[in-house]
Amino acid sequence: MTRNRLSFLVLLLALPSSAAGQDFRLDDREILAARGAEFLVFSNWYSGYFSDSKLSGVEIVHHGVRTATNGDVRLSSTPEQWDPIPEFVGRTVDADGRTINARLAYPDYGFEYRIEARPEGEGMLVSVTLDAPLPEALVGRAGLNLEFLPSAYTGKTFFTDGTGGVFPRIASGRRAVAAYGMLETEPIASGVRLDLAPEDPERHVTIEGRGTAVSLYDGRVQAQNGWFVVRSLLPAGRTGRVIEWLITPHRIPDWTRTPVLAHSQVGYHPRQEKVAVIEVDPQFAAPDSARLVRIQADGRTLTSHSGPAVPWGRFLRYDYRRFDFSSVTEPGLYVLEYAGVRSEPFRIADDVYRNGLWQPTLDTFMPVQMDHVLVNDGYRVWHGAGHLDDALQAPTNHEHFDLYAQGPTTDSPFSP
Repeated sequence: MTRNRLSFLVLLLALPSSAAGQDFRLDDREILAARGAEFLVFSNWYSGYFSDSKLSGVEIVHHGVRTATNGDVRLSSTPEQWDPIPEFVGRTVDADGRTINARLAYPDYGFEYRIEARPEGEGMLVSVTLDAPLPEALVGRAGLNLEFLPSAYTGKTFFTDGTGGVFPRIASGRRAVAAYGMLETEPIASGVRLDLAPEDPERHVTIEGRGTAVSLYDGRVQAQNGWFVVRSLLPAGRTGRVIEWLITPHRIPDWTRTPVLAHSQVGYHPRQEKVAVIEVDPQFAAPDSARLVRIQADGRTLTSHSGPAVPWGRFLRYDYRRFDFSSVTEPGLYVLEYAGVRSEPFRIADDVYRNGLWQPTLDTFMPVQMDHVLVNDGYRVWHGAGHLDDALQAPTNHEHFDLYAQGPTTDSPFSP
């Protein structure tokens, strides 16, 4: 072996595992995937009444959690539930180039565009391409958005071009009237490079705008279902690739998701079938057995049953196994154990369905949910006499903001 080849081999062996053979690839689900992160590019499309569904566009599953969604061109910095969404035209996948393209349009504005995603280095290059310049009505209004889950980032830090801040726990930010007359949320930070949660190895994401500014917004200020939003405005008077983001979800080397043990939270009757479902990361070296452990009053545990965790197959993202412990009939408190993971406790008992199951629905939930009346429960007033105006006949030829539409007749004896 020559000296150069030997040096190359030594260098390759010295590389961390995250740098060897873990680039993003296009898998059989048409998802751009790597160990610890996956990009879904218009794999889902929801076009129902609820336009802001948090289930479409470019999405990121980061260390097993879907932390980002709605990566698309939107007409507001922090879209609300009823704000317009584009019309989905089509999606193409180039397996050889590991590239996904989606074509979308806002027909009311005569505006079409393409969003492309392809791997670059350890991240994903997401771009917006225009075949014609941005319509004048959308200048300063249309932008590429990507929304991040508040529960994944609240209380963590962010940096824009090296200047730091903390994601607020409570919706915080100013709003102002934009040039096109709508009330818009102002950004809490702007720069060319944005780092989200660099102190958290599971949630650290870097977004670099190539030739464009990247701004961060707190979407909760304006929208009741708002998330944190990263956004870049589309430029006026340009065609071709007008926005490029390099999105890098930093990954923990050789990361695998911890198994999930699914069982009846209610518990089990001694004579019923008892089968737990075990959800396993396909990369996880899954053991072939599990056990049922009984909890004693003095804190000791006793193994009541051990047996095979039988492979069931794969569904979408994960592999599944079944653990049958139907032979255990002795009443008591139990937990399941598998691969060092312990479930929450549950009961096996003859009276397991007697209390605390369906009864709270009748005793509390349904009475509290009663509209049109004051609900007073002991020292608590759950709510006042609300919704007293909702039994009114809608006017004819009217479409409400929530898309309820009344036709030319009332179809009732009541006046509008």
